[in-house]
Amino acid sequence: NYGVTDRFGIEVAIPYKKIKHRHFDGLGEVSGGAGEETRFSDNGFGDVFINAKYNVLPSLRSLLVTGFGVYVPTGDHNQTTAGLEGGAETMEPTAQIGRGQVGLQASFYQTYELIPHRLNQFASGSYRHTFRNNFGYQFGDQFDFSLGANLVTVPWLVLSNQFNFRSMARDHYRASLARSQRPTDLTCSG
Repeated sequence: NYGVTDRFGIEVAIPYKKIKHRHFDGLGEVSGGAGEETRFSDNGFGDVFINAKYNVLPSLRSLLVTGFGVYVPTGDHNQTTAGLEGGAETMEPTAQIGRGQVGLQASFYQTYELIPHRLNQFASGSYRHTFRNNFGYQFGDQFDFSLGANLVTVPWLVLSNQFNFRSMARDHYRASLARSQRPTDLTCSG
């Protein structure tokens, strides 16, 4: 975070992710129907988030900060793993370090001192939208909301209670998918 003025600031977040993923391909088709285990792991820097924040209501007892940010698709989103019969396959978008497309986020943070220097309440919320990437995958919209209070009992002990809510819309995929083989496809006609 960097305060450009008393009311305007810039936030830059550069996440580092470590991912381990495991699933089975070809259930009912290979290895006697047990499928083939695929393991995938990756680590690196994810999508960079640049957020402009503006303090709308600065006062001694209250604070209201609004923000608008952009997720820049800098994280790797093309990782592959060895697939069935040795062929490489691109891992699904949810197992990648980056999303592969620009995302936008609007947010707010609010706090008010109910009893100065003793008891304050806070609330925050955000909405994130990511556009469809080159693989035809679009991550669902995400809504986050938090509400809580802090009580200073003694200078070295602060009690906090918080309620968090997250709602994520369904992801959407637009592409042509081939059907997996069925056991009846393996029988020979003659």
